[in-house]
Amino acid sequence: MACGKTTLGRAVAACADISFIDLDEAVEQAAGMTVSEIFATMGEDTFRHMESETLASLAAARPGRRMLVACGGGTPCHGRNMELMLASGTVVWLDAHRDITLRRLEEAMSTRPLVAGKTRDELETFVDANLAARMPFYSRAHLRFDSSRLDTPGEIADTTARFLQLLRLPPVPSSQFLIPNS
Repeated sequence: MACGKTTLGRAVAACADISFIDLDEAVEQAAGMTVSEIFATMGEDTFRHMESETLASLAAARPGRRMLVACGGGTPCHGRNMELMLASGTVVWLDAHRDITLRRLEEAMSTRPLVAGKTRDELETFVDANLAARMPFYSRAHLRFDSSRLDTPGEIADTTARFLQLLRLPPVPSSQFLIPNS
């Protein structure tokens, strides 16, 4: 939840020359509507079902393919998604500092249906409650990574280099300065 999955994912994929898939974007493409529209017209349960189906499809396509899949914060908490993720590759919990998560959520409220229209106090309560509820799932990840520093091109480059090192992925020659638009 507002941990920088898309920003970091795109940068890592570009630097390591691997495929990047944002699960929310894949669901949107399959549905022909945005996540916000899916929530508004079909509800969260339908979105979660579509998300699980898309994740399973990506996992089935994985053998022999190096890919980085950025999952939404709720993905591992529904159905058997976490078991599928753990069995399909290395799962990394991107963990940003609480104040940074709150700022990122405030900046993107209009595109995040679970927080749209919340006051600052409501947002803080929501973040704290969701993190507490999601912790049993997140704590099962193979690795945990601090994704707090992704606000400038320099921070993205530094964080990307740290992430590549954590996963022991060598950067493609001359790609370390390539920062894709987020």
